[in-house]
Amino acid sequence: MQNPDTLLYAVHNLFWTTFGVTLLILKLRYRRAAEGASPAPVSKEEHTAGFSRAFLAFHMVAFGVMYFGIFNAVQRQRVPFWFAGQRITGTIVVAIGAVLMVSALTYFRSWRFRATLDQGHQLATGGPFRILRHPIYMALNLLALGSAIWVPTPILWIAAVLMAVGSDLRGRAEERILEDAFGNSYRDYRRRTARFLPGIY
Repeated sequence: MQNPDTLLYAVHNLFWTTFGVTLLILKLRYRRAAEGASPAPVSKEEHTAGFSRAFLAFHMVAFGVMYFGIFNAVQRQRVPFWFAGQRITGTIVVAIGAVLMVSALTYFRSWRFRATLDQGHQLATGGPFRILRHPIYMALNLLALGSAIWVPTPILWIAAVLMAVGSDLRGRAEERILEDAFGNSYRDYRRRTARFLPGIY
């Protein structure tokens, strides 16, 4: 292959295809599920986090920087050599992110782009939510980190940092409205789980 780094596009396509297909399957599955079948706490009213649009926009900037950096390095064939196996390592990190994302979506019926809770929103505490409060955002962080390992340019590492900051901002905003909606149930859950990294943060 003339430029093996173009395979990074395929890795990203698989990540996003997995995301989309999982959402579609789950949407069809939950549409057929009986109402009230889950014992999870349910929000009784709508909640929207302050600055949720701004935090989403910040995250979108991180994605823009990441994809600009990938295009700039891969298309110009200027991917720096960092260590032998950096492509494989980057792919593994992205794949772990994809698995985390799919497993999180399986346990999360109320996923939204913005930090918004609709009436009837269920508090997810199963699957990866048992150890992480924000596994979907962690999956996005792993996508950016894996890309930066594969294409270790300053732009990609800046994108990875921006992604982590954006995930943290959105996660904190969601935690505020989840506490408002679920009270002690959420406070108890928050005490026993990490935000992103078990035992660290």
